[in-house]
Amino acid sequence: MYKKLAFILLLAFLLGFLLYLKPFERPKKEPEKVEKFLPDSDLVGRVYLLDFLTESTDLMLFNEISQRQFLTSEFVLSLAKKFGLDVQNPVYVFANERGDAGSVIPLYTSQKLKSALDRISLENNVRDTLIGQDRIYHLTDYQIHIFHRDHFLFIYYGDYFPEIYKNAVASVGEEISDVWKGLFSNPIFPNENLVLYSESEVLRQFGLDHAYMAHDSDSSGFHFKSCIQINDSIPFFVKDSGRAIKFSERSKRTIDLHVNTIDLSEPTKALLIEKLSLLTSKINFPIVEFIDIWSGDFCFEEGGYYLVSEKYIETELDENFEPTQVEKIRYKSVPRYSLMFSVHQSANQLIDKLLTKGILTQEDNQFRFLFSPQLKLRLDDDQVVFYSTLNPPRNYISYRNKVQWTFNGTNFQFQVDSLADAKVFGSIEVPMKKILESIEFL
Repeated sequence: MYKKLAFILLLAFLLGFLLYLKPFERPKKEPEKVEKFLPDSDLVGRVYLLDFLTESTDLMLFNEISQRQFLTSEFVLSLAKKFGLDVQNPVYVFANERGDAGSVIPLYTSQKLKSALDRISLENNVRDTLIGQDRIYHLTDYQIHIFHRDHFLFIYYGDYFPEIYKNAVASVGEEISDVWKGLFSNPIFPNENLVLYSESEVLRQFGLDHAYMAHDSDSSGFHFKSCIQINDSIPFFVKDSGRAIKFSERSKRTIDLHVNTIDLSEPTKALLIEKLSLLTSKINFPIVEFIDIWSGDFCFEEGGYYLVSEKYIETELDENFEPTQVEKIRYKSVPRYSLMFSVHQSANQLIDKLLTKGILTQEDNQFRFLFSPQLKLRLDDDQVVFYSTLNPPRNYISYRNKVQWTFNGTNFQFQVDSLADAKVFGSIEVPMKKILESIEFL
């Protein structure tokens, strides 16, 4: 009896000693990386949300954003902790040209999400569906789908959720999508709080391989620094200076562009003609004739008005009630419109071609491009200038490549800052007014 009891005690001691040296635990499953669930998209991005909000504080104060107290890094961090969101790590965003977009937010726990999802369900029209292991919440009024796993929250806006879910979540593998690999490898803006990346088909149609954008902000708005990789198939490089015309400060749309067209090889020229022909196919513009004579400088200006005086004859009755003709002067507003491009040979053949196709029409000594105002024409040996003002715009040497364009009342600007190794470095300015208009609750 004592021998059996001693043997049992010995076994218990050995078992306890074994557990002390190597505790018995259920093997832990390594959490899957959030990056594996990111969908292939036309535009992808990475945001360090807290740092981004801190950087934008001055902008929100200057523009007196009414809800800025809810957009501080402190408030967002406290709210995120309440619901288990890990905003101290990167938040990922994505969008497509067809109009859908979404975000993937890492979680440090999914247990706290239930109260938030229940509240969303109570205050909105929500249909929840079980797909595999995931419960999908569909906010039908807003085209929003939400679901989560243990380590991430997935929010999607658009009409293509089944496709996104199938490709990004249901068939997830070990490989990360190529477009996300491009973002993560980011050699251009590795330390920025917001970085966007695209290698969409639209870029490739313009001879571009991929593009990076990173964010800066000041009181006036957001500034996106950009780096565009030019496709090797079109070695089409921008020059750092060239002939230009002076623009009015009131002009809403301007182009000041200087590119290298002189040294293009015949295959490269053929590719350039093909791509530009796609852009102008609606009006059947004679691109071949234009490229043959163009020496690389192109300026365009639209916007603003100026007053011109013109004489006219009016019949009036004199003091004897006899009709008499009186010369008078009247003033009218003429839209400001200018177009200039440099040439290395006569442009007469191109002008004749435009007239034949009806793209350009002539009325006496003035011309119209489709629906443009009446324009005067000055033809020089090295330059063609159309203008609506009384005198031709003044020429000068420009040291910038810049596009300013007004769309739906908002002024956007893109400027090429430098060139290196088939990369174009530039900047895009987005006014704060446009941002506030697009986010109504602010």
